[in-house]
Amino acid sequence: MTEDKNGETLKEFDPLNRLEPSTNGNSNTDVVSMKDDADTQAAEETNANIFAQDTGDEEPFYDFQLFVKQLQSPEADPLVKYTKSFLRNFLAQRLLWTVSEEIKLINNFKSFIYDKFTLYEPFKSLDSSKTRNAQEGIEKLIMGKLYFRCFSPSLYESLQVSLDDEHMKDLNYDDTLLEKIEHYRFIKPVMLDIPETMPHAKLNKFVHLASTELSKINRFKSPRDKMVCVLNASKVIFGLLKHTKLEQNGADTFIPILIYCILKGQVRYLVSNVNYIERFRSSDFIRGEEEYYLSSLQAAINFIMNLTESSLTIENHKCFEEEYQNNSKQVAKEREEEEKKRKLEVPDELQSNGTLLKPLDEVTNIVISKFSELFSPIGEPTQEETLEPEQSKKEEDVTFLIKKIEENERKDTLETLQNMFPDMDPSLIEDVCIAKKSRIGPCVDALLSLSE
Repeated sequence: MTEDKNGETLKEFDPLNRLEPSTNGNSNTDVVSMKDDADTQAAEETNANIFAQDTGDEEPFYDFQLFVKQLQSPEADPLVKYTKSFLRNFLAQRLLWTVSEEIKLINNFKSFIYDKFTLYEPFKSLDSSKTRNAQEGIEKLIMGKLYFRCFSPSLYESLQVSLDDEHMKDLNYDDTLLEKIEHYRFIKPVMLDIPETMPHAKLNKFVHLASTELSKINRFKSPRDKMVCVLNASKVIFGLLKHTKLEQNGADTFIPILIYCILKGQVRYLVSNVNYIERFRSSDFIRGEEEYYLSSLQAAINFIMNLTESSLTIENHKCFEEEYQNNSKQVAKEREEEEKKRKLEVPDELQSNGTLLKPLDEVTNIVISKFSELFSPIGEPTQEETLEPEQSKKEEDVTFLIKKIEENERKDTLETLQNMFPDMDPSLIEDVCIAKKSRIGPCVDALLSLSE
């Protein structure tokens, strides 16, 4: 696209050119619709392990529900209208945007709406940390709505047509990475120059835990939540290095173990996820630990994408070749069995829909079943949405589901930490887990300090 064409395109999405906040009509209808979206994402938020970054001053715990309450304030109605206007036009103007267009439109809107925070209460009275929280909130809110138009695998699955070059490159790289992972999943730690002094059983345990954390990346829609999965996996690996007194080796040991985690974990759509974070996470938010660990993940992915026998440290090449061929035969057999199973179990009418359009965690599925209208294109609220008793019932349901998610997350985190620190008093681990609000990053840091 030419520069002039870009300018005209952006004009279409500038809320000032399309929709000035108006006091005409029922302003509460917009708040109700946006509030429901936010409530649903608040439920998803509690299922992500969030921890503070090392930025000098301790960053406050991210509170999406606080942002939801602020957005419900009558004074914030103009911000709601601006946001709805942008989302409505993004979804309605075109079925398919190129990656560069998506980035430009979304970044321009975020800059625009961040500036508007200084004009409207309760946002204009917030201190810097609360303003940061609100900026995080608006990013999460709009990307939750635009996820199926911006995340390449979901976009392709929903449209079933050829996409622009950048989106298609994501999909091709995803396939290449997965193929490489399948064909080199048998390699041993020593081939990646992971120190032989590292106990094999401990390595496998921590690699499994880190892979589990990284695999959660496909559960979430916001760039922040996906980034948290990367951070949590990285924290587990760092915990392993601390356990084995190898943290001083830095990236020389960290990245090989991360490579090993990816090979063993076989996370789907990893390239698309990393690119999605890079494209739609505000650049001001990717700093410190986020920047380091995201760069490390990119380095690990690039290594695997270009992996050949010569990339590895191999003593017996003949033995390696035999293992490679045996594994290749096993991969072919597994693919054949998977294809037969897929045809038997998936009804024809669902073949084109796959699973990407459905969140992967149980509780989010419950939320979507109750609020399916939230995941349809932006439109006028239904009659039921405007009924206060029905709305109150929804709020109770969401509150219950959030509590259920929090309890499930607490149990999951506690089990992970007990596996990481089997010699530590379980009650102490539980106390740390409660104190750190089940955020696995701060929990690992605290327990490592206590174990020294």
